[in-house]
Amino acid sequence: MIRIALTQLTPPETKEKSLENIENYARLASKNHADLVVFPEYYMCYYKGIKPADEAENIHGGYVQSLEKISQKYKIDIITGIHEKYENRIYDTAVYINKYSGISSFYRKTHLYDAFGFKESDLYSHGNGPFDIFKINDFKIGMVICYDIRFPEIFRNYSLNSADLIVIISGWFSGPVKEEQWLNLVSVRALENTVYVASSNLVGGDFTGISTVADPIGVIINRCAEAPDIIYSDLDINRINDVRGKMPVLEQRRPELYRLK
Repeated sequence: MIRIALTQLTPPETKEKSLENIENYARLASKNHADLVVFPEYYMCYYKGIKPADEAENIHGGYVQSLEKISQKYKIDIITGIHEKYENRIYDTAVYINKYSGISSFYRKTHLYDAFGFKESDLYSHGNGPFDIFKINDFKIGMVICYDIRFPEIFRNYSLNSADLIVIISGWFSGPVKEEQWLNLVSVRALENTVYVASSNLVGGDFTGISTVADPIGVIINRCAEAPDIIYSDLDINRINDVRGKMPVLEQRRPELYRLK
C-alpha cells in the first residue's frame, strides 16, 4: 500500500516561492499521512519568456539541497521538476527525494515538446533516461515528464522492468480537446501496461490542470478539476496482482514478431 499526494498548482515565478509552496504542501501531505507528494513539471520556477539556462542548477545544487531538508523535516518523499544544468547542457528533469537518503533518482525528459508551434528543444537538451525504478513501501516506481505520455514505448519499458506505478510530472499546455487527450492518455497507458499511472500538472494560464490517477485497468479513480488543489490516493499492490491475474497482457506479448524501429 502507498498513499500518494498529487499537487496541482500555478507556476511559481521564483525558486524562493517554489520552495515555500513545496514546504507548505509537504507539511500538509505529511499531516494527511502521505508517503509521497508530487509536484508538477517546471516547478523550480516558470514565467513568460523563461530561459531555463538562466535558472538551472546542478542536480546536487542549492535548490535540491533545500528539497532534501524539506523531505527530511516532514518525513515525506518528494518528486518534482527542476531545470538541471549538467556540463554544458540543460535538461528538463524530474527528481525523487527520499526522506532518509536525499536525492535517490532522477529522470531527464526524453521526448521534448516540438509540436503545435512550440519548440522545447530550443530550451533543453534531449534526455536519455535514466529509466531508474525506485521503491516506496511495496511499490516499484518510474518517472516520466509530460509529452513523454504520447510515446507508449517508455511506459512499456517501465512495466517490463516491474514498475507498479508510473508518475508523470507535467505542464500540459491547454488547447482544443487537450483535456480529453490527457485523460485518455493517462487511462490507456495504465490499461495497456496494467500499472497505476498518476500525474501532477500545472494549472492556470497556459496549463490545463486535470491531475489524474488511473488504476491498472485504466479506470480514473481520482482527479483534480481546473483549479489549484491537492488530492490523495491510496494505491494497493494487490489490485495490480488481481488485474494481471485476470488479464495477463504482458505475458501474452509476442515480441519475436515485432519490428519496432
